[in-house]
Amino acid sequence: MHKRLFHITFLILLTNMLSGCVESFDAATEDFESVLVIDALITNEVKHQEINLSRTFRFEEEKAGSESNALVKVVDDMQNEFIFEENNPGQYVSVSMFAAQPNVNYQLSITTSEGSIYESTPEVLPKNTPIDDLYASMETNDQNVEGVAILVDTYDPEGESQYYRFDYEETYKIVAPFWNPLELIIENEERLFIRPVPRAQEEQVCYNTVNSVNIILGDTSGFSEDRLNRFEVRFLARDNYIIGHRYSILVRQYVISREAHIYYETLNEFSGLESIFSENQPGFFNGNISPKNDSKEKVVGFFDVSSVDEKRIFFDHKDFFPEDLVPAFPFDCPITTPTGIEFINGVRFETTEYWANHSPEDASEGFFKVVPRICGDCTVLGSNIVPDFWIE
Repeated sequence: MHKRLFHITFLILLTNMLSGCVESFDAATEDFESVLVIDALITNEVKHQEINLSRTFRFEEEKAGSESNALVKVVDDMQNEFIFEENNPGQYVSVSMFAAQPNVNYQLSITTSEGSIYESTPEVLPKNTPIDDLYASMETNDQNVEGVAILVDTYDPEGESQYYRFDYEETYKIVAPFWNPLELIIENEERLFIRPVPRAQEEQVCYNTVNSVNIILGDTSGFSEDRLNRFEVRFLARDNYIIGHRYSILVRQYVISREAHIYYETLNEFSGLESIFSENQPGFFNGNISPKNDSKEKVVGFFDVSSVDEKRIFFDHKDFFPEDLVPAFPFDCPITTPTGIEFINGVRFETTEYWANHSPEDASEGFFKVVPRICGDCTVLGSNIVPDFWIE
């Protein structure tokens, strides 16, 4: 599910919470209105476009409920109709691959299983403006923290873009600090004979990929030219472990409409925790999607038609801080010598990893030294499959 859903869901919960007078807090939600949440974005990329539908949920519930069995389609003013089918609960993917085209109006239409109909206003694809440059720079942020800033330069000489949104996908290398080429196995269950053997798979070097969660907006409407220079999309502290070895980031730049920019900007304001206690308490606001059966019904979401460009960069920690040691592993890695059932269960349930044999003088404490699995097996934190795009 798209990251924007977090902000949208938070908005509805916040709206419900602030809608009444201040009273003693009750963990259970008594008055609750189920509102459809629509996360819809189509771009100028030729692909299976995706739309996500869910419902707001009570504070005491763990997650949003999906909106299933809906009829979802996008139509344009060229009489084309793009049908979306439900792949997973609440996730609707276009049956055919398509890309939004310039100078064409697109409109989203949704009919729920209960017969409620929702439609967006017609939206047109903004001008496609490519990223001029994506680069990393050693910087000190406003909190006086040294680190690496991920910066974007972009420029539209015709001045037509003006409103931008960014997201990113970061991938980093993980090296298990207490990896050993051997692992412990129980060779004989009856006798509980345990011995070290060569590892069956790669568990020293892994990779993890994480998507951004914040709404990152750029606006040049008040500038003398349509240019973003050294626009920061990510800051990584010098001691952040994810840049300890090799790091890559894929940044996507979306050119969006003014209306979309206002919508995302409002979401950013609502999702700030300080707004809960603000005297200027926000109310419900609409996007560009409205109900057709009942004009008083609430719906949250924005049908976004955006042009997108992307770039990727790689760097190593030593490229910026050659004198530094690798940033500290973010988990404790005590070396222990368990015995008895503690040792057997650690091997059987794979909660520990072999580190070394004891020397004869301390063998009485236990024959094997072990560490927590997370310290000796990188697959706890990532995948041992090298990403297709990875470059060393």
